[in-house]
Amino acid sequence: MSKHLLVTNDFPPKVGGIQNYLYELWRRLDPNSFVVVTTAHPNADSFDAQQDFEIIRLPKKFLLPSRSLAGRIRQIADDQAASFIVWDPAMPVGMLAPKVGIQYGVVLHGAELTVPARLPLTSQILLNVLSEARFVITAGMYPKSELERLFSRRGKSVPEVFEVPPGVDPVRFEPLPQEVRDGYRRSLGVMEGEFLISSVSRLVPRKGMDTLISAVEMLKEAHPELRVAIAGAGRDEARLRRLIKRGGVSVQLLGRIAEEDLPYLLGASDGFAMLCRSRWAGLEQEGFGIVFLEASSCEVPVIAGYSGGSTEAVSHEKTGFVVYQPKSARKTAEAISMLIGSDTLRSEMGKNGRRKVLEEFSYDRLSEKLEKSLASIG
Repeated sequence: MSKHLLVTNDFPPKVGGIQNYLYELWRRLDPNSFVVVTTAHPNADSFDAQQDFEIIRLPKKFLLPSRSLAGRIRQIADDQAASFIVWDPAMPVGMLAPKVGIQYGVVLHGAELTVPARLPLTSQILLNVLSEARFVITAGMYPKSELERLFSRRGKSVPEVFEVPPGVDPVRFEPLPQEVRDGYRRSLGVMEGEFLISSVSRLVPRKGMDTLISAVEMLKEAHPELRVAIAGAGRDEARLRRLIKRGGVSVQLLGRIAEEDLPYLLGASDGFAMLCRSRWAGLEQEGFGIVFLEASSCEVPVIAGYSGGSTEAVSHEKTGFVVYQPKSARKTAEAISMLIGSDTLRSEMGKNGRRKVLEEFSYDRLSEKLEKSLASIG
């Protein structure tokens, strides 16, 4: 395999789904086969020192397409004897790919193919970048289908596509020992016999926390033992607090939680729910929903709204439920009631979810798919 550069705006210690996706995949490759080129970060020195591979950080908060950056990337490739570049995301930094003059691939997550692919100017730029790529790595089936739709509309042939979905580290996200689980529940104020549903996301309308709160309100008389803990922050927080107060429901907004606490919150839960939905005629959709798999890896059954790639992460009636009318509080309440009502169902869904992660979505397996993709360039 020839040496390559990974050029990206999104890499740890920045926190986020894309950052985690890239790091978990690339850190499993031969550390001598690539170099990461990314942005500066206040905590970069300590993070970079712990890695086996080289990271070059440019003195920028964000990599934007410019003539000077194109020249800098070309110089780094020459210095590193790299014959190939993987660009992430396709826009905006990936717009430089055809101009650098080095064979390249592109990573697509889905967001690049919603709004940009539907606007005349940006869709043509995106098409140009993708058309000249040696291959495209899609982070799941949803971006792959959107990529095919974009090229089909223009009557063009799709470049070679390698589907490498987001995954999970099943060692980090694993079922908790009972005493650890009980201890974390107590830290949240959850009493013995209460049923805990957790949720984790940015607090924005598309994530459907309002639907979850309304469903809890519907269930508060039939299931007074139901508790909900929502981790995350965002512009919808004030509205959600008003809904909680008005409904008099047992829903706790935890704010942002530390990354190291996430496996404990998920593993201490009886179920996980995020009623993600599509908005603006499909311009906003769920690209994948990695947190569903993280919960499944902890043997926790999940409830997902139907949007974008969510059905790739959740197998309906096997690892949890997909609410195909994600704005419906009644449908959501029905799914929650089914989980509350059957220990056997929860156990089966949890075990199915853990098995699905181990067989299809562990990062060890997915990094092998990435390695095969990169090996195709010779």
